[in-house]
Amino acid sequence: MCNVTNPQLKYILENINTFSVNEINAFVQNKGLELSCLIKYEISAELLNNLNINILKQQVEIEGITQTQLQSAGMNKALIDELFENEIVEIDEDDENIFSGEEIKDNDDFGLLGGDGFNKLLIDRVNAGQIGVNELQDHLNNNAISAQTLRDYCGLDDRMIKRIEDYSPEQMPPVSLQELPALKPNCTDFYFLGMPSAGKSCLIASLLTHWMRTGICNPEVSNPRGVKYFRLLAGGFAKGILPRNNPNTFIDYIEVTLNLTETQTTIFGPKTKKSSIPINILDMAGEKFEKVADEGAQYFTQHKTFLDNTNRKALFFILDYTLDNEGEDAFGQSLSLSVVLNNLKEMGIINKTDSIFLVVTKADMFPVSKEKYQEYANQYIDDYYGSFKQNLENLRKEANIEFEIIPYSIGKCVFGQLLEDYNPKTNENLRNYPAILGKKIESLTARYNKSWFTL
Repeated sequence: MCNVTNPQLKYILENINTFSVNEINAFVQNKGLELSCLIKYEISAELLNNLNINILKQQVEIEGITQTQLQSAGMNKALIDELFENEIVEIDEDDENIFSGEEIKDNDDFGLLGGDGFNKLLIDRVNAGQIGVNELQDHLNNNAISAQTLRDYCGLDDRMIKRIEDYSPEQMPPVSLQELPALKPNCTDFYFLGMPSAGKSCLIASLLTHWMRTGICNPEVSNPRGVKYFRLLAGGFAKGILPRNNPNTFIDYIEVTLNLTETQTTIFGPKTKKSSIPINILDMAGEKFEKVADEGAQYFTQHKTFLDNTNRKALFFILDYTLDNEGEDAFGQSLSLSVVLNNLKEMGIINKTDSIFLVVTKADMFPVSKEKYQEYANQYIDDYYGSFKQNLENLRKEANIEFEIIPYSIGKCVFGQLLEDYNPKTNENLRNYPAILGKKIESLTARYNKSWFTL
């Protein structure tokens, strides 16, 4: 017995121990799922021993199941004795004892393909974090899964469901370099570089949002596109919406002014100094970064002209801890970083660079406590990015360019594009890491105004 060809039944059987007792009762009673199949696909003893007694009796008689088969499957002796000693009681489809008061809808796909808002396939994907917000929103709109199902089976609260329903992110359309205004002179240029999906735009968004909350950052209006990009990144992030991956032709920049205030105690009493430091924040798509690494500086010819100015620079190499696949893919990233660094040398960018930061994102995934994040990030770079780090050590000696390793996290993200907790009052990551990196940047930029800030 149990020759299953129906793909839906096969799915149920292959995942039998993920269903509840009530669901399995319904599958057997209403859809002809055989007890012999449950045994063949190794239903757990706990589920088997809690199935409805009348359903079990009926299947034992219809399928000719033996006591030995049930005993081998883990059924307890008392239940076996009851099955083979008592008469079969005819099942009443309205009998509340069968489903413990739960209604299991009798649709034509076992609730697996939706239509009634219960969708086992989608539930599994939601609980495993294997579905994006766009797709989940579509399924809600098409009634393939219901909000109530997300509450009952996935533990989502009303606020998260509302965020999914209302999700409507913006994305900057790509433009050619010729369409971008020239980089503003007499600023400090910050290059954010990294492989695809490394989290550059998320990091920039978290930093801008932090600066806005602390009141030290103003966007410059001389670059309208930059103002729009500022609003898109910071405005979306403040609502817990993460930036979407940029098109592979994407390069853009944001002009901001940091308004810094420093107070120092002197022999004449406290003295306050205020500084306004203009900076250009450059965000380049990871695919373009990868292209430069693969094809060399000739791919960057137009960009060299665009980026060529006398502004001082700081480079931020963004490394996503989770993209390295526990070190397996770190070698490729390390090589790409070294190639791009050498290309920046050839372009003359390094000659104008003061500091380099290696920012290891998704530090919340480190297998250590927060107190050891810095230590773990340092060791991680030593273990998997030793060659790139040696290049930076050489730059420190040759050109007096300092570099620093910084762990970074914005907290847990869900459904690809949503920050689970976007309130810095409750998400300590949003209080700590943008503040730490922000202080490094504020100190660096303040140098040029002869401030008392030190890095």
